[in-house]
Amino acid sequence: MNTLSRAITAQILDADSYCALQKHWSALLNSDRKHELSAAHHILYLALMGKDWRKGFTPPTNRRKLENGAFHGWVLFRALERLHIKVYEQELLGPFDGLVTPQMLQLIRSLLPKPNPYTYRSQQFAVGAFPFDAYNAPEATLAATSNKELAHA
Repeated sequence: MNTLSRAITAQILDADSYCALQKHWSALLNSDRKHELSAAHHILYLALMGKDWRKGFTPPTNRRKLENGAFHGWVLFRALERLHIKVYEQELLGPFDGLVTPQMLQLIRSLLPKPNPYTYRSQQFAVGAFPFDAYNAPEATLAATSNKELAHA
C-alpha cells in the first residue's frame, strides 16, 4: 500500500488536527526552523498526511559511491530506522509543537516498514520503483495497535 485512505488517516488525525498540522508544517518550512528538520521529520509528516513518502527519495546512482557502500548508508534507511527507535521520540515530535503526540507516532510506526538495507541491492530501486510498500497493511495493524493502547489505558 502506497498511500493511506482518509478512513485510516482519520484514526490518527481528526479534520481540525489535520488542517492545523498542514498549516503548522507550512509555517515551519517557511521559517528558519526548517534547517532543524531531518528526513525522518519529513517522512513522519507525509505519513501523517497519508501520502507516499517514498517519492521524496532518489536512490544513489553514482557507481563509485555505490561500490564504496553508499547504498547501505542511504538517508532513507537511516530516517526510517530513526522513526522506529523510541530514544528519538522527543527529537521527532519537537518541531511539531504538540500537534503530534507520542500515540500518533506509535500508530505511524506500526504502519511504516522497517526495511533492512542489507537485504536489498541498489538495482532493485529502479527509477520511481521501490521493492517495498510505503505502508504495512493498515487495517490489521491499526486495529491491533488500538486494542493494545486500550488495554493499557
